[in-house]
Amino acid sequence: MAADEDIIKDGNYDPHVQTDKDKVDYAPKGVDTTEYRYYPDNPESTLNKYRFAMKDHSQYYDPCQESAKMSFKCLELNDYDRDQCKEYFDAYRECKKQWLEARRKDRTNWS
Repeated sequence: MAADEDIIKDGNYDPHVQTDKDKVDYAPKGVDTTEYRYYPDNPESTLNKYRFAMKDHSQYYDPCQESAKMSFKCLELNDYDRDQCKEYFDAYRECKKQWLEARRKDRTNWS
């Protein structure tokens, strides 16, 4: 249990992010495609708001770190051919866009 607490404290783990690909439903039925996200992160979650508020001013925090990891993993697997990983970069970009829009819209909850 202590290891899990250290991981959460370091900001490297979000219990709401599903990282086991066998448990991910990539094409859920009945989901409005205009609202569908193509990245595993939830940048507007309460956990991300808390972590962002609690970080030091000089510390970098990325609520889209799972998407970033996926992008880097894709690059490694494809000999750093960026064309092969465009979808991953787009997903990361969309996640960051959602996060920045949420911060701009509600600055009081993001400190």
